[in-house]
Amino acid sequence: MKLFQRPSFLQRHPWRWDIFVLVIGLCVYALLMIPNLGADSAYFDEGYSAYLAQFNLIEIAQYTARDVHPPLYYDALHFWRYIVGNDVFGLRLLSVLFGAIAIVFAFLIARSGFGRKAAWSVLPFVILSPLFIRYSEAMRMYTMVLAICGAATFVLLQAYRQRSPTRRYWLWGAYAVLVSAGMWTNYFTALVWAGHLVWVVSEYWASKKHTTDRRLYREWRIAVIAAIVLYIPWIPALVMRFADVQSNGFWIEALSVNTLVSTVTVAVTFTSAQATKGWLIVLVALFVASASWVCWQAYKQHPDKRSQLRLLAFTAITPAVLLIIMSLPPFRSSSYVYRYVLAAIFITTILIGVSMALVRFHRDNTLKKIMLYGAMILILAIGVMIAKQAGNRSLDTGTKSMMAQTIRAVQKAADSGDPILVRSPYSYYSAALYETPDHPIYYQHTNALNKAGATPMLYDHPERRGIKNIAEFAKQHDTIWIVSEERWSAKTPPVATWKKARSFVSYDKIADRTATYATEYVKPTK
Repeated sequence: MKLFQRPSFLQRHPWRWDIFVLVIGLCVYALLMIPNLGADSAYFDEGYSAYLAQFNLIEIAQYTARDVHPPLYYDALHFWRYIVGNDVFGLRLLSVLFGAIAIVFAFLIARSGFGRKAAWSVLPFVILSPLFIRYSEAMRMYTMVLAICGAATFVLLQAYRQRSPTRRYWLWGAYAVLVSAGMWTNYFTALVWAGHLVWVVSEYWASKKHTTDRRLYREWRIAVIAAIVLYIPWIPALVMRFADVQSNGFWIEALSVNTLVSTVTVAVTFTSAQATKGWLIVLVALFVASASWVCWQAYKQHPDKRSQLRLLAFTAITPAVLLIIMSLPPFRSSSYVYRYVLAAIFITTILIGVSMALVRFHRDNTLKKIMLYGAMILILAIGVMIAKQAGNRSLDTGTKSMMAQTIRAVQKAADSGDPILVRSPYSYYSAALYETPDHPIYYQHTNALNKAGATPMLYDHPERRGIKNIAEFAKQHDTIWIVSEERWSAKTPPVATWKKARSFVSYDKIADRTATYATEYVKPTK
């Protein structure tokens, strides 16, 4: 009888179940991301990332200081290139890696703060978040931001619960490094740290006489001061960038009710407010109502977990609220775009997953939880399907880059050695990723390149593929292909006397517009 009463290996080592479930979740995430990771064409921002990553670390810092974001992601991509090369699939794989790290920390936050069931519950909500999936396939810094913010939130929670002074100091040191690293990656991580601040202050004021809360407030301040010290070298660039945006404005459209509603619909079903019609309206309303009810009930039913739940809630809500405030007068330019609230949405999915595990129904608890959980996951899965169908489409403009398809078609049709000319520097960044030795890709070099924030590196390095004199360049070739995302550019020959031979376009059926034009021009025979 004792043989049958002996606990199993997994019962004696329950943490192995956590590893098993987490690995399954990461495998599902990999299956969602990897098979078609290189299928869609890179767009301008991705091309900029890849091009900038070719420079050394000092040059990367100099060039990105004139553009938008800090340099840490580009530094990481710079070293990643030595492992995977310059292939689009390999470069995007870095974002998938950071996405996997973000999933691990989402699991750890739930596991350490709320228990095993909460950790298991969180995984599907995080992995099937449409915006998370969308930006996991982009060659940009957004999943790196999620990984850093997830790690910092986990460390903050551990420092709050830790009683050993020595271990606490190590945790606060790690927190300071992560806060600074977030600011070196994306300015808007400051909004997440503001959410942490709101939580720390709320815990302090909620029980002023409690030693733990007073210690939390004091030690958090010291850690943030240390983070600021680590960030001092980049503060001048931050100040100059902020002043430039407030003086000259920015491309982001003004904040509207449609923007706010679309944030919810895009997060749930990956559709804008205007495109959310029919049953999609019902699904979004059901998800939002269910998530709100579940979070509130979990908070009411578990007084012992309220502090941790408040941490997630403040970290999720504060960034969105501050972005709204920063997009209103007297600020000159709006700052509100979906990817800047991605961290808030990511934390929200953790909060919902945790709350689903904690909430209790009065009757038929298990059955009702399974039904509600399944319905919410199904809605997110529909959103992921819509995101996958949309592909690497801009959420700001609704357009999709088809530069890869056009360049490959030209390479197939052209003779070996025929050059490709892309007049727009912004189009050139994405096109350059698909260059081959048989078909080099060039851009036109002008003084205007030194004025825009994203193009000075093209101005400084014309020896790479810049053409300063198109007439001299034309003398060296009998055929030149013009590729452009603007019709007028593709219809303008490199030299006035050159003749058009053939042309074709890449058509975006969803946006109902021509995405890219390609025209072959040949030198006239004498």
